[in-house]
Amino acid sequence: MIMYNMLMDKNKGAFLRGFTIIEVMLFLALSGVLLAGILGGLGGNIARQRYNDAVQDIANMMRDQYSFVSDTQIAQRNKEDSYCYGLVQSDVNNDDAKSYFRSLNSSSADNKIAYRGRTNCVIYGAVVSITEKYIETTELIGRDYKTIVKQREGTDNPVRSDLSDIEILKDVVSANNVALHCNLDDSEDCYVRSADNSRTQNTKWGTRLLDPEGEPIRKTLMIIRSPRDGSIRTYVWNDGIKGGLTGLEYVRYEELNAMNGGKGQKFNVGHPLDSYGINRHLTDANFKIQALDICVDSGDSQTYSNARRLIKIKKAGMGQSAVELMNLDAEREISEGGVDYSSDATLGVAECQ
Repeated sequence: MIMYNMLMDKNKGAFLRGFTIIEVMLFLALSGVLLAGILGGLGGNIARQRYNDAVQDIANMMRDQYSFVSDTQIAQRNKEDSYCYGLVQSDVNNDDAKSYFRSLNSSSADNKIAYRGRTNCVIYGAVVSITEKYIETTELIGRDYKTIVKQREGTDNPVRSDLSDIEILKDVVSANNVALHCNLDDSEDCYVRSADNSRTQNTKWGTRLLDPEGEPIRKTLMIIRSPRDGSIRTYVWNDGIKGGLTGLEYVRYEELNAMNGGKGQKFNVGHPLDSYGINRHLTDANFKIQALDICVDSGDSQTYSNARRLIKIKKAGMGQSAVELMNLDAEREISEGGVDYSSDATLGVAECQ
């Protein structure tokens, strides 16, 4: 009996025995390592997805501009479009904008400023301002090229056949991306705003837009349908549109249109009416037909850092195919003798520093 009790006590102790402190610590340590790995990987995947979404948004916005310009119906928009009026001329510096605006109420006038409902207004393309933190688009409007050519036939000032697209846009159709809006009621002022409702796409999740050398980008892209032959071309200017009285600040059309309760910037006597527009910058020296590379940097604030994905814009693209989104490993493919995207002259380089 005594021996039985001793055996039972011994077995009872074995059943009641728990984990040692060392075993518990090892368990917690291993669990922590596993949890950190899971959460770390999850955080990296989320950051990568956010970055890819930000890149895709930028690429899609650029594709939308090419699809818009490629739409054959845009060239048929005319005087019935309510916003196709206002300023489409560069060299006007009139002290009384309203009187000048009113004086064009004549069917025989060679309209430089398009009086509402009194002109054939053609949309020739899109003006895209590209900066480090945002992309902003406006429409490029002007007078109908074919109508002007016909009007000048047999005169002392026919439209020359050797003019470049840029010369036609500036000097023949007086294209611009801003408009002067005047109410003929003398109690109202005149206002300058974009020719249409501008659209802005801000970069997301701390991403930045850089050039291939890694510097913050500042470009003006003009995607046009040639007035002469209708082909789609990409013109790039290595600067941004500056405007206002000083001409020193880059124009934000979203801010311009929001001034004075959504009317735009009040016209100030004594400075060009289009001081916020692109027309005065339209020269062959500024705008070149070329491809454009945009490097989308993941940003210092990203968990998924040091990534730069390349968006390539072709100089003669049609529709959405004009914008190509490169893989993150494009550089590695080139260095390893794989696909060399730089061999395509319409694309340009294929690297982000």
